[in-house]
Amino acid sequence: MLLILQLPLSFIYSQKDEPVISESIGKQFLPVGSYPVGIGINSVTNKLYVANQFSNTVTVLDGNTNNIESTIQVDNFPYDLEVNPYNNRIYVTNRGSNTVSVIDGSTNQLLSNINVGESPVGISINPSENRIYVTNLGKNSSLSIIDGISNKVTGNVELNGLFYGVSVNPLTKTIYLSNIKNHTISVLDEKTKNIVNNISVERIPTGININYKSNLIYVTNYLSNSISVIDGKTNKVNSTIKVGQQPVDIIINTLTNKIYVSNIGDNTVSVIDGTTNKKIKDLSVKPNTDKNNGNNDPILDIPINLTFPLLANKLSLNPATNLIYITNTVANGVLVIDGKTDRVVVQLFVEINPENAGTIECNNTKVPTQSFWLYPINTEIKCTAHASRGYSFDFWSNMISDNKNPITLNVTDNNLLVANFKPAISTETYIGMVAAIIGSTSIFAGWYYKRRERSYLNTSMNRIDFTYDALKKDSLEGVKQLEEIRKEITNLFKKGKLTDSHYNILDKRITELINTLLRTE
Repeated sequence: MLLILQLPLSFIYSQKDEPVISESIGKQFLPVGSYPVGIGINSVTNKLYVANQFSNTVTVLDGNTNNIESTIQVDNFPYDLEVNPYNNRIYVTNRGSNTVSVIDGSTNQLLSNINVGESPVGISINPSENRIYVTNLGKNSSLSIIDGISNKVTGNVELNGLFYGVSVNPLTKTIYLSNIKNHTISVLDEKTKNIVNNISVERIPTGININYKSNLIYVTNYLSNSISVIDGKTNKVNSTIKVGQQPVDIIINTLTNKIYVSNIGDNTVSVIDGTTNKKIKDLSVKPNTDKNNGNNDPILDIPINLTFPLLANKLSLNPATNLIYITNTVANGVLVIDGKTDRVVVQLFVEINPENAGTIECNNTKVPTQSFWLYPINTEIKCTAHASRGYSFDFWSNMISDNKNPITLNVTDNNLLVANFKPAISTETYIGMVAAIIGSTSIFAGWYYKRRERSYLNTSMNRIDFTYDALKKDSLEGVKQLEEIRKEITNLFKKGKLTDSHYNILDKRITELINTLLRTE
């Protein structure tokens, strides 16, 4: 088994730099680099970071638009990553270089490459202590400890076994490590750096995650198609839950108490109720590939159990939006799951042509341009184009070509919907009509605005004098109220409802009355 797990990296790099991907892969995946595995989110900035193994890059996605913001070159064979939201640093394990790359999330710049142990894979952060823990899967398995301030290795714990996943509980100062050789979870005291317990689970434990509220530890068992639930107080397994085939990663939404498990054997995500420890559903996340035109890269022709843990679909959750993101090495992309409905969602972009010629309404909701809307995959929506004055609807394009309005369509992929408009009348005619209207109304408008400005002047002056008379015996309150009136007339002036001369008259009057009140105080 050890030889199988430790496939030489030279074999991996002997393959083509870029895999041949089927054209039929669904566009519901957000495109990133080659063979993405690790993914992390800064929920504060809503930025997604994806480690692309064969591109030797980290892709930065804007969570508001799902567009690529930047591509950052790192060391060889980046596998997993973790985000520290407190200092906006991203830490990437590079299996091919035996390093951890440190990225500044503010500038998207590579800060440092830190030498760690052989074949680093798992990574976890204690944000309160600003310490980073890295499991090294090499012959001499170990745990590297990195100081987040100096970006230097401050400790190295030798481990007996073959350690893959790691997760730290900052509340209990406890670190949990998955030993795929002995089928155990090792419990390490963060203060003493000593292993205090070894908990037997099922075959090949991989991913680990912790529910800090309940102090329950969830572990994926790769070859047993299950997850183990460990009580952090007793260090005992209190439940084993069957999931999909070959689970590799796990995340927890503590707000909803749902657990999501990535299963690479059948391309599903198992959704589990954390209250009952019962599986709710298996959600298909399989790319739409044509079997005859699939990926011809030799590595994918190897049985999945032989490539473990080089290939894995990892998960990340943004608790602020309740969106779950999962990487896929076949699609070279990231899939989005809505945590409210537990359904795969796709995004619909909208455009107006020409700009500002109208609006689009889908399912009775106005869809803003230059942004996207998420819909469950295979959702039927009804969209209506509303023309602005001087325009009329012409036709739909991109996602669908049709001149019907409204239209009903089925959203199956990330796509762009464009509403095209045309002038309702010729430009020359329109300009002439506007000029005529302006000419006929200019005299009335001038009279109206002068009268309105005079009205604001008189009303404001009456308020000033009334306030002075009413509060002249209470000087301080009178000054306070007059200053409030000054703010109001300043706002009227900024809005163009008072002329310069009228504003100066009112401001001068307020100043005179305030000075009078202060003299009597």
